Amino acid sequence: TSYLSNNCKYDVFYNYVKILNLMTLPVTVFFLSTLLGSGLELVIGWFLDLFWNLRYWDYSGYFLNFRGYICLVSALGFGIAGVLWVCIFSKILQKWWYHISLDFRKKWNMFWVFIFVTDCAAALIFPNTGHSITF
Repeated sequence: TSYLSNNCKYDVFYNYVKILNLMTLPVTVFFLSTLLGSGLELVIGWFLDLFWNLRYWDYSGYFLNFRGYICLVSALGFGIAGVLWVCIFSKILQKWWYHISLDFRKKWNMFWVFIFVTDCAAALIFPNTGHSITF
């Protein structure tokens, strides 16, 4: 086995991609990314609107939108981003990532967790509810 596969055995995403062999099936990745991204966007948009009366995005003026929560353009964006990430960038980044020391990887991940939590807190404290917040 290769160095990469030995170091990835506990990486859930890597194993998921490896099992389904998605890296060689960009059409499958495109449709799964489109469905997952749009589904998540729909559920989160509906949840925010229902419980907090917030609309962080509104696709009402876009072609093939569903109540302003999702639209064709954003769905295609999720699909393209999924193909780029899973089929192209993940191969490059995995080779680089597993050659870096484990200590640095842990610190790097903790940094981004901190940024994510800070961003979530800021979004809750100062919600963006203005006009023209989509694209």
